[in-house]
This record gives sequence, C-alpha cells and structure tokens, in this order.
Amino acid sequence: MEKLFHPEKVAVIGVSPSPENLGRNIVWNLIRFGFQGEVICYGRRPGHIYGHRIHNELQHLPPDIDVAVILLPAPKVIEVVEVLSRRGTQRFIIETGGFSEHGEEGERMEKALRELAHKRKLRIVGPNCIGVTDRASGLVTSFMPLDPSKIHHGSVAVIAQSGGVGLSYVNLLCEEGLGISKFVSMGNKLILNEADFLHHLEKDPNTQMVLLYLEGISNGRAFYQALKGISKPVVVHKANVTEASAQIARFHTAAMATREEILTGAIVQAGKIRVVNNNQALAAVKALHLPPLKGNNLAIVSRSGGEAVLAADAAGNMGFQLPPYPQPFLDFVQSLFRAGVIRPTNPLDLGDLFDIVKYTEIIEEIVREEIFHGVVFLIQLFDREWELVEYIMKRTREICQTYQKPISLFLGGDLQKVMGAKALGIYPVFNSPHEAVEAMGFLLTPPHLPKTPWN
Repeated sequence: MEKLFHPEKVAVIGVSPSPENLGRNIVWNLIRFGFQGEVICYGRRPGHIYGHRIHNELQHLPPDIDVAVILLPAPKVIEVVEVLSRRGTQRFIIETGGFSEHGEEGERMEKALRELAHKRKLRIVGPNCIGVTDRASGLVTSFMPLDPSKIHHGSVAVIAQSGGVGLSYVNLLCEEGLGISKFVSMGNKLILNEADFLHHLEKDPNTQMVLLYLEGISNGRAFYQALKGISKPVVVHKANVTEASAQIARFHTAAMATREEILTGAIVQAGKIRVVNNNQALAAVKALHLPPLKGNNLAIVSRSGGEAVLAADAAGNMGFQLPPYPQPFLDFVQSLFRAGVIRPTNPLDLGDLFDIVKYTEIIEEIVREEIFHGVVFLIQLFDREWELVEYIMKRTREICQTYQKPISLFLGGDLQKVMGAKALGIYPVFNSPHEAVEAMGFLLTPPHLPKTPWN
C-alpha cells in the first residue's frame, strides 16, 4: 500500500496530445503537484505530451512500474492489466467506468478483472473512479485538472466511494483552511475498499483523522474491525439510505443499501462518528481539531442576544447543561459593561461590550472555571473590527491549547471576510450558532449524534 501512495514510477495508460483527452490531465496534475518520480505515458499513437514521450507499445514500457493509471475504454482494460501484471506491475488505478455499475456486460468484465487480480495478487483502486491524491508525494491521478494552490497540505484523509463527492469534500476542507493529506476515490471497490485504506492510514504519519464517504459497505465485519483498529478519529458519511437513492447509487458506483441502524450501532461501538450530510461531516471534522469535551456543561458567549437564544435552543435539544456563572466571574464581566443594561447570564450576551480584545479575556476567565467543560463563542465583526480577526483566532487557539477545553468559534458578518478568515487555517470556524453547538456533541464520548430515523 505504501508504494500506491509513494511510487517511484507511474505509468499513465490512455494518453494523447488531443485537447479532449482526459489522460493528459493526469500527466499535467503529476507535473503541477511536483511528483518527483518517473512518469511514463502510453497511448494508441506515438508522440509527446508536456515533455514526456508517448509510447504506443505496451511491451516497450519498463518492467518495474510501481503504479499504472488506466483510462481506456472498459473492454480494453483487462488486456492492459494482463500484459502489465505479467511484466511485474502489481498496483493499478483503473479510472475507466462501464463495469458493474453499467449492466450485465460490465458485470462480466468486472468479474474477469477480479479473477485476474486474485490470481496475480494485484492491488486495484476502482474501477470507475478518479484515483489517488497524496499531497506529500505529489501523486495526483485525477483526470480533472486540479490547482495545487487550492489543494492545501493538511492532516485529513478523504476516502470516498464517489469521486465527485470526494472532490467536493477536498475543496470544502481546503476552503476551511484545514487541507488534506490524502484523497482516494474508490469507485466500485473491486479489490481495495474502505477497510484496506483505514488499515493503511493508521500508519500514515501525515494523516491525523479520516473523513469517509460511502454508498455501500463491501464487507461489514472487515469494516467494523478496521474502524475499531484505527486509533485516529474517523467521520463516516454513509449515503444511500432510502429507497429513492438506492437505484441511482447502484448505477453510480454499484453500491448496495445496508441496514442503517446496524451500521450506526457498529460505527458508534467502534468509537467513531456517523453523520448524515455534508454540513455535519465538515462540522465534525472541524470539531475534531479541538480537545475532547469531558462533560455536559457548556458556557455560551455571544455578541448577539438572538444568536445566544439560537445556541441555547440547540444546546437544550442536544442535552447539554448551561450552568449559571459563579458570582466572582459575574462581577468581573459586569465591570466591563458600559451601560450595565445587559444582565450577565448563561448564555452571556456581550452586546453592550465594544472592546473586542476583552472578549477573549472573558473566554479565558470562563475556561478557568472547573464547572464548565467547553465554550461556545459567537461573535460578529463589523468594519475595522475585522482587523482583529487574526488576534481573536490566535488567542482563542492559545486558550484552547493551554486549558485543554474545546472552544467552538462562530464568526458572523461580511461573508467574504469570514471565508478569508477560515482560509488562514489558524483555528476552526463554524458556520452558524447551531453548528457551533452541534460540534460540541461530536467531542463527547460517546458522541451526541444528530437525530435520524436510525439513531
């Protein structure tokens, strides 16, 4: 598996100089992302692409290729795998579609490919996928051109059955300032599946947590054992949960539906987190960058009284407690208010306080109190106050790390400035008061999962 992500020689099969050719995009991505290994190109006609010679005879390719990336019509794939595997290639990324997700003929071809893979002990990603991305090695095999300035280094590995959903998660994580370590599009999961990648990621020094998107489970027992076996946090977004989605999932990645209540029970028993949509998945990943929540008592601090009410409702619905503040703390906060028209309660409304630096002083005083296990910090910024956003995020991070208590931060105001603050990657920023509270639920052991028909 290590050579799959850190190969020395990569062959791209299905390349031509034609502008419409998708294989050339794979070569372009390898160059742009700084892959340092050798890139070998194969196509029907000889030529050159981005300074690389295009071979048109498989027998002329080197015998010691670490990974072959194949993007050819489905009927031609097995012949290429047969020839290259006989010459020593053991790892294949098959991006071609048209296999079991595409009817009886596709199922027949996939069965033959599986038999060959078992016979030769091959490791195959796909078919019907967009391959593998490793930010450390520069291996990027997507047939869609990607921009290295927007796909940042990070510590989150994205493993997805759908290439489109996986790429969306990659882009969202990078926009949030978190970045990725790896991205794998598994497609039909002919040989390698979610359990295999979880086993590998346990040993990956560049990955600290995993975001997993699935439409079906290849082997329930193996999946459960892999979840239990990985010590790193795993967020599981399992789709294909209704009759309405079953048919499109079947034709998309050959995925079959599962018993959802059993799956949720297995994920929770393994100590991992299950989510039901993209927003929850991102909230969970952001939350897992914070220290664990060691109890049910929250403090809510907000510049807006209305947003404090929204957060309090969310906390109550999730079973959190909002204890009153100790009197010495109340006296400290009351001394900061100009007009004294807002009573300091939990939630704490800071609408009468306009010294933004004082907000972080208040947060630090709260986390010093043993009664509180975490803080929900909701702040809107206006005009020149945005000049302090880096200070707010850095100071919040320092307090969080010093006291090892989670502080979930919501920034409100100009949307472009919010996105710019997120992109700095200083501290996780949640998208709403509700999400900031929901994030705390993911940090409990066991986690408070959002209510669904199956949990």
